Amino acid sequence: MEKSDIDKARGIELEAVLEGFGAIRDPADPKRNWKTHAGRVTVTDEKFYNHDADRGGGGAIDLAMHLGGFGFRDAVAWLGGTHGREAAVQTYQAEARHQATRILDTTPKPKLEIPEPDPKKLARVLNYLTNTRGIPEQIVNTAIDKGRLWADKFGNAVFALRTLDGKMSGAELRGTYSKPFHGIRGDRGLYFTGKAASKLAVFVESSIEAMSYQAMNPEALVIGTAGSTRDILQGAAKHLEGQGYKIVDGFNADKAGDRLGDRLKEAVSQEVERQRPTAGKDWNIELKAKQRAAAKENTPGKLEAEPER
Repeated sequence: MEKSDIDKARGIELEAVLEGFGAIRDPADPKRNWKTHAGRVTVTDEKFYNHDADRGGGGAIDLAMHLGGFGFRDAVAWLGGTHGREAAVQTYQAEARHQATRILDTTPKPKLEIPEPDPKKLARVLNYLTNTRGIPEQIVNTAIDKGRLWADKFGNAVFALRTLDGKMSGAELRGTYSKPFHGIRGDRGLYFTGKAASKLAVFVESSIEAMSYQAMNPEALVIGTAGSTRDILQGAAKHLEGQGYKIVDGFNADKAGDRLGDRLKEAVSQEVERQRPTAGKDWNIELKAKQRAAAKENTPGKLEAEPER
């Protein structure tokens, strides 16, 4: 960046703002101190302090607000009218950048909280999972009863993510409207469903796919990994192998699923069984395809046409 560009980026100098309000330099310390209508002001770099008012701040906009008794908008307008439109814009941008940098340097990224349950929206989630997704009602109700699933105030299905010791760490969200939302809240974790006593641990992707796989394989322990990380996935696989589980790669039938399967194999010493849905890329598509096929088989054949008379 050229020096002229750096000078522009700094915006309007505080001394120019003071002069605009008729302030004069204090003879006792003309470099830093100013006599103003609001009191004695000391300027240090981009900061100022009014000793008589016991108030300080930073930047030309803040100083204009202080000396003029302005709100933010009027202070920017005053700077533009006094020092020119371009100078006011450059000042605004420079101070905004400074404030944003300070915030980013001192404030950690906030976590998106796990949504609270909204019982009024539960029927919508139940309808979506059972009718739209085809998951048996018994599996959905069990998940609700055990605190693995609930509805939030927006009607999203919320699936509890947990650590290996069973503590809730976060939540996987799935929207229930025509253009469904998918996201993670809280910390990362895994979605567990099925039977732990089976000693068969099947790793799949989303929580809905875990419930779909469970519907077709009710004896397995199924682990949804959409809310996990590489370390969480591999740590869970190692832990379950150590507990005597057979590890199964049940990820989606696509390149992303194959990459997840490779991570699973890296984590364990046993030979990992690979299972993939055949009717589509994921287990929910597979479940609905089997349901359609079963319904077709159970549909009575058409009556034979009566002979012409």
